[in-house]
Amino acid sequence: MNKVFNIGEIADFFDLPASTLRYWEEKGIITPTKSPENHYREYTVSDLMTISDIIFYKNLGIPLKQILEMEKTTPYEHQLLLKSKVKDLELQQKELELRIKKLHCRLNAIDTLKELQMHPFTEAHIDTDCIVPFDLLEIDKLRQYIENPYLYSRVQHSDNLENEQRGLTIPLDLADHIPAHHKLWENNQHKFVVCLMKEQVCEGFPNNLSELLAHVRQKYKTGYIISRFLLCAREDGVLYDFYKTFIEIIL
Repeated sequence: MNKVFNIGEIADFFDLPASTLRYWEEKGIITPTKSPENHYREYTVSDLMTISDIIFYKNLGIPLKQILEMEKTTPYEHQLLLKSKVKDLELQQKELELRIKKLHCRLNAIDTLKELQMHPFTEAHIDTDCIVPFDLLEIDKLRQYIENPYLYSRVQHSDNLENEQRGLTIPLDLADHIPAHHKLWENNQHKFVVCLMKEQVCEGFPNNLSELLAHVRQKYKTGYIISRFLLCAREDGVLYDFYKTFIEIIL
């Protein structure tokens, strides 16, 4: 087949900018001939195949420089290149899966906030087993917080709200290896009333915990209060930190 195509036809056919085709020509990947009459670029069926191969490899994420060198490589070298790209993509896939997981955690936090707004003061078991002290200078714990902000927890007792301790929730299998004096709080399987605490992000950090506690105490004796961080957001123009707060009830 001796049919030839001009650069506009090729650009339309492959949905590519003409500038990309010129760049590939400049790099020596494609070599269209020039019409003897007007010196316009002419692309043959062979050029169509070459451009198709370039697009194929670019869609695999292989850089143009490596595509240029592929015709010089042996089958073994070709294999190494493709295996390397597979490893790169698998790593990216894991990173994307982790990002998606974190995004779902944040969406779950918002769903939890909405649920607590709709159904405050419900009885439930607490969703953590142990809380250990958390200092912002402890880089390992800070990294855990970065991975999942819901781990951040505040521990108080309803008889002394001023004595607040800040910690990080840890799973039971890790808690078993931590001495008791290194724990802020440990689950005793009591029931809790769950509600939404809002703390203004401003000087003094006022919150509604006293009001929540007073409501629960109309019906129950209370013990520890565990507040787990959900998110920071605005409500009615005011910036708040929102917490899922568990108020221990003593039956």
